[in-house]
Amino acid sequence: MTGPAALLLAALAGAAGLGGHEAPKAAEEPVFDRRAALEEMWRRRLVSPDQGTFSPEDQALLERMRRTDADGVEYLRGKPGGIRPWTVTLKEGKAVRVLLTKEGFERYRALLTQDAIAYFEGKGAEAKWVLKFTDWQGKRLFDPQGAITEAGEAVYRRASLNLEVYWKGPAGEPYGTRRPPAPGDN
Repeated sequence: MTGPAALLLAALAGAAGLGGHEAPKAAEEPVFDRRAALEEMWRRRLVSPDQGTFSPEDQALLERMRRTDADGVEYLRGKPGGIRPWTVTLKEGKAVRVLLTKEGFERYRALLTQDAIAYFEGKGAEAKWVLKFTDWQGKRLFDPQGAITEAGEAVYRRASLNLEVYWKGPAGEPYGTRRPPAPGDN
């Protein structure tokens, strides 16, 4: 069979799933379980135990805390007072996870902010200018209230470990742990 009839049969076979081309399957996204997230927020003291819902801001904070847990717990472990007042322990079968509470996350950010400002001041910058630093892509290292941002955490962590990282001052002047690239070499 040739011609238009063959094309029609091939199209029908494909549509019926009889050996024709299949449509690409959509990538499966992880399902967000609102109930599990709410229970985690209660444990972390993000929302009060009598609260049955949470805001998008609460969800965003939970996601940021999840990204920070490992570093934050380890960081607070090395500070006076330890981690006990700032964390909650979850037991899931034989596995034990230590997570930051909201207060622990705030303490982590406050201490890390102080350390980062001291580091950048130690490199010769004044505090008022440090708060205006950006990473190489232009993201601020500190928010308008003076707390370290996620971009700031990334730059400070790499800089404090003396890994290659670059940042910019408020007038666009380049800084880094190595000699920054020339202006046209971005």
